[in-house]
Amino acid sequence: MVRYALAAEDKEARRDAILAAARTLFLRDPEKLPSAAAIATEAGLAKGTVYLYFATKEEIFMDLLHVERVALMSRIREAFAPDSRSVDEKVATFLSAYVAHVTAQPDILKLESLGYSVLERNIEQERLRAYKQELGTALVDAGTVVEAALGLAEGEGARVLVHNYALTQGLWQALDIPPDCLEMMGDAAVAFTSLDFASELKVSLDRYWRGLRSQG
Repeated sequence: MVRYALAAEDKEARRDAILAAARTLFLRDPEKLPSAAAIATEAGLAKGTVYLYFATKEEIFMDLLHVERVALMSRIREAFAPDSRSVDEKVATFLSAYVAHVTAQPDILKLESLGYSVLERNIEQERLRAYKQELGTALVDAGTVVEAALGLAEGEGARVLVHNYALTQGLWQALDIPPDCLEMMGDAAVAFTSLDFASELKVSLDRYWRGLRSQG
């Protein structure tokens, strides 16, 4: 039993090392996914070892993205949990923490932009189904807590969180313009470079959530 436990711990440690190495490499160059060989080298493992844990390199990054998505749902449940705070206080605290959290992880924003077009197209369907089901459950659970806090109808909480996600990702992609494209735009580029993602995200989400509260 002890030997089995140690083997399981070793397996989990290697898996974590692969994920950490992949994220480190992606942070260095977020314009492309690193190869499985590069990830293995960074993790101090043989290339073949990577494929014992993940079928493709895209699955590695899908796993990173999935863990972050589910963890975010947990943070949302905590932010809107029943307590003595007013609705306005809960929303203000959530938005401040959310914007800080999102802007501190540009690699996750980049992975989100690759989710449907790259990552999901290169992992096994059973694995993708498991990701979707777990995320869907987490979204509904978090949405239920938001509904209770804001006095929304059943099902509206998840809808609000999807809107929150769309505003975040859409704004980031609109402002994440490659340097060579900005150069081609000339003076017109100022329309984008004058906007700070964190500041604009806070303004956009504050307006959206304020609108929700005014409807309640």
